[in-house]
Amino acid sequence: MKTVLLIFSKSPILGKVKNRLSKNIGLESSLHIYKKLLKHTASVAQKSRIKTVLFQSELNPELKAIFKNVADYQIQKGKNLGEKMENAFRWAFSLKYKNVILIGSDLWSLDKDTLIEAKKALEHNDVVIGPCYDGGYYLIGMKNFNNKIFKNISWSKKQVFKQTLSKVLENSVYYLEIKNDIDNKESLRAHASLYELYKKTLS
Repeated sequence: MKTVLLIFSKSPILGKVKNRLSKNIGLESSLHIYKKLLKHTASVAQKSRIKTVLFQSELNPELKAIFKNVADYQIQKGKNLGEKMENAFRWAFSLKYKNVILIGSDLWSLDKDTLIEAKKALEHNDVVIGPCYDGGYYLIGMKNFNNKIFKNISWSKKQVFKQTLSKVLENSVYYLEIKNDIDNKESLRAHASLYELYKKTLS
């Protein structure tokens, strides 16, 4: 039980996912895109062969069916994203995992090599992080529990990545390739194959 991958996912319910994207393309189209992202994330995690645990926003049979190959299912606990992520890491380290990696479910450019790279990075570094173009991050991993990483962060703002780095100044940090998560029509357009799937929902 050395490395575990934690995936944070919201239940695919109309009007409850991809709020910023839905303002651009509508509720039904954004839900359709989110389900594609969930299936992609589940597939990539399985291909990586890293033990995976799904942290759901709430119990949801459709979400469980999409992530049918994960090792365990948990519920996110906390008042905000920081608390939820902190509690997920605390849970994993309490089970004696040595390296813990966490991702969300809105990265179309995620591939198994990125996850494997993150896993290997923790063999020689304290922290691994994957920055996003919007100022946030798509992956965070650590080999020693550091709850400071999740405190006093302006979640969903452009300062998230910078503020997070300020919490790990004494640690060795490995940086993954910068990627683009899907949170508006512009980021959707940046991924041709996903954008084509969106256009099919219009016909």
